[in-house]
Amino acid sequence: MNKGISTKPWAKRWGKWAILGLTGLTIGAAAGAQASEKTEKHHHHAKAATAVLPEAKTQDLYSGDGLHRWLPKAEKGDIFAQYVLGHMYCVGQGVPKDLPTGISWYQRAADQGFAPGQLALGTMYYNGEGVKQDYTAAAKWFRLAADKGYDRAQSNLAALYLSGKGVPQDYKEALKWFRAAAGQGYAAAQYNLSLMYLDGTGLSKPDPVAAYGLLRPLADHGNMAAATALKNLEIKLDAAQLKQGQQLAENLSKKGRLNAALDDYEKIASR
Repeated sequence: MNKGISTKPWAKRWGKWAILGLTGLTIGAAAGAQASEKTEKHHHHAKAATAVLPEAKTQDLYSGDGLHRWLPKAEKGDIFAQYVLGHMYCVGQGVPKDLPTGISWYQRAADQGFAPGQLALGTMYYNGEGVKQDYTAAAKWFRLAADKGYDRAQSNLAALYLSGKGVPQDYKEALKWFRAAAGQGYAAAQYNLSLMYLDGTGLSKPDPVAAYGLLRPLADHGNMAAATALKNLEIKLDAAQLKQGQQLAENLSKKGRLNAALDDYEKIASR
């Protein structure tokens, strides 16, 4: 375990990116990420407490009288309705903004094991919105959602381990959770993971080839931060490294193959 992040030359970078990696989940993200049985089943390692959500489209959530639509369901214990109400009150969507009421609905959904509610509640604690800022509480709720396989929560938990907020600073744990989230296609986690490889954070030494492999697919999909980092990295690689990085990028771009491709690459690289 490493301490004293300020002693490293990349401290300023991590101070920026660890915060940007923390995701406050909007209702649109919830609908896109876990609002169907297909998506829920995709998280094959999710625990039983994870609920199967109804089919939902972002544009339909607030149609008509949102409060009248969701309140009766929420009061009967519907966790998705509780989460929607939490969002409505926390952002003032269709109702006057009321953080204590919104947080109370997030809390009820989170207490029932609903991962988006746990992420939202953790984010409120991290930011100190409507509650006293508490990184330990944030880490608790992020971990509960991360353990269910929720990529955004995994990425947030990784960022906390990276910065040592709410948990002991531990770069190995940060790598583990960024990899878990990146393996599910979460771009912010993949970008942060690439920076860890680039700087050698939590590793025995920097690995620019692995960093290239992680950055290339992001840049190809229009991620400007990744494109900039890739441009700066390419001029530092020799022809053999560039070829190896391109092959790695191709392998980990295949759906569901990121962690397996990294494992295969690391086995070869360690020989």
